[in-house]
Amino acid sequence: MYIKLNGKTFIRYLLTVTTTFCIFYMYMYFSRCGNILFDDFIGKPRPKFFCVNFVGGLANHMFQYAFGYSMAESRNSQLIVQRSNMLTKYFDISSNTFEDHGYNSESCWCFWTRENDKNCGYDESLEKLPLNDLSIIGYVQSWKYWRKNENKLRKLFSFNNNITIEAQNQLRSILTQKNIKIIQNQVIVGVHIRNGDYTRKFGGYGYNIAPKEYIFSAMKYFRESFISPFFIVCTNEVIWTKRVLSGITDVYISEGNSAAVDMALLSLTNHTIMTVGTYGWMVAWLTRGITIYYKYPFVQGSEFASQFHSNYSDHFYPGWIAME
Repeated sequence: MYIKLNGKTFIRYLLTVTTTFCIFYMYMYFSRCGNILFDDFIGKPRPKFFCVNFVGGLANHMFQYAFGYSMAESRNSQLIVQRSNMLTKYFDISSNTFEDHGYNSESCWCFWTRENDKNCGYDESLEKLPLNDLSIIGYVQSWKYWRKNENKLRKLFSFNNNITIEAQNQLRSILTQKNIKIIQNQVIVGVHIRNGDYTRKFGGYGYNIAPKEYIFSAMKYFRESFISPFFIVCTNEVIWTKRVLSGITDVYISEGNSAAVDMALLSLTNHTIMTVGTYGWMVAWLTRGITIYYKYPFVQGSEFASQFHSNYSDHFYPGWIAME
């Protein structure tokens, strides 16, 4: 049904909609922010807060937490971590909610929000923002934000006992099954292969998939650098990985683990081959050995390419080796 509105009727309709929206916005704002606004009005001391929009998978959360931890520390603020955050389940990281401080659970909504527009680059201006309550939206995938807190973050990113024991048991089982004895010079290389979801879920955005030739080249590097290295592979694309690596005797493909157990398992190795993505990045950072990464993580001219600065060093860690 089509209703024709004259000028006056349309203006009244527009005013009604606008007024309704404003009332709703004010209600939402004050229902969330009323306690903070009142405490500030009466001059009651309270901590400053720092909010990060935790999104994505395990490694994304780790990047966002590392950024938030360092920013909050430098600003003498409280980093908000919800009880439901996956990091509290896997690591020695405690929740820190607004409810713990007597405020509404959605109080991040009250603060000035800044969006990070280069998710894989370093934006120095983020570290120079006014020392007020602040909320940051973005993936913030540069190690430079938290370079002063790496040692603290490594301790915080120690997996809990259950995950650690499970990963250690699996490593022993793999080596026993492959008849590999742990000796002083034995080298184990963790390999993370990210493949299918980049094309199925993010087609057109500009992610590059590391080809099998890259994986063979990276393995060749370790075979030429060490005596009889052994490769443990974790992947989100088991069928493709088995097809590519089938019949290679110094390779074991792990299956059936959670993301946390796979990461813990790979972090127990000596060195890392990563393909693309933040999961392999975090595996390499936790492992602290030689790391090889795929040289072309994005399609030139794509939307994903715009997330990097021209210098990859904002994202990839110093000393890591780029390979084709």
